[in-house]
Amino acid sequence: MTTVQFQLGGTLKFLVDEAAGYALITIKYDGFTITARGDNMAYKLPNDKLINVKVSYVDASGNPATVDGDVVWDVSDENVVSVQVDPVDSTQARIVPSGQVGQVQVTVTADADLGEGTREIITTSDIEIVAGEAVAGTISPVGEPQPIGEHVEHHK
Repeated sequence: MTTVQFQLGGTLKFLVDEAAGYALITIKYDGFTITARGDNMAYKLPNDKLINVKVSYVDASGNPATVDGDVVWDVSDENVVSVQVDPVDSTQARIVPSGQVGQVQVTVTADADLGEGTREIITTSDIEIVAGEAVAGTISPVGEPQPIGEHVEHHK
């Protein structure tokens, strides 16, 4: 296990556990913490499937928490996926690929301050749209035609 840690007003820590096969990246600043696990950085979604998602919140102790009002969903590239927000519960949405492959980031913005003020909390998820299941194949020439030589075995 290898740990690298930087402190510049906050803490940036990289933890690589080669035996377990993943890396953890933790960023701490002013009571705010972000942790990402290396083998779980992007959800892979075939371009011929859709997925329902939900955003949930916790407090500093890991207890379920609420936010003030509806949440707002956004996506970094609407040419790759669209986000269809549930009209009854804004914490739920459907991610629908356009058919293209590529990487996008889905962002949910909420008001974490339950009082009169506003304190924005942003939750992100990286999604990689990959090709769906193969449904057809093609055979194509590779290179230029070659003369038949003595070393070529003829198939019957």
